[in-house]
Amino acid sequence: MRSLRGILGDRSGQALVEFALVMPLLLLFLVGIIEFGRGWNDHQVITDAAREAARKCVIADAAVTLDSVQNVAKSAMAAAGMNTDPPVAITVTGFARPNPTGEPCTVNIQLPYTFTFLGPLMQWGLGQRTVTLTSTFTMRNE
Repeated sequence: MRSLRGILGDRSGQALVEFALVMPLLLLFLVGIIEFGRGWNDHQVITDAAREAARKCVIADAAVTLDSVQNVAKSAMAAAGMNTDPPVAITVTGFARPNPTGEPCTVNIQLPYTFTFLGPLMQWGLGQRTVTLTSTFTMRNE
């Protein structure tokens, strides 16, 4: 009876078992925070690119074209290390030359964002692997 009580009362491996049960959840939580941070950063980059392009759109300069407005957005995204190939959709509405005072110009950027770390888990039914980040910015010519 004494040896059975000694085996059942021994808790030397309890912490190791608890660590083994909790660690996968903590790692998944940590990776989720990192992935969310990367997506948030990309969203901030396209918001800044839309703002810069909208500012270029409302400048009273005859040399500004629709292509130059889109190139401003692409160069702002490229400066942050983002790919500006065809999956990125940049639409400009309200562009006119000469731009009358008070007329708004709106720049909309849509970027597909693919989850890198959580991608395989997302495909197992937890959600979509790719989401579309959208940022719209409107400025008025004054």
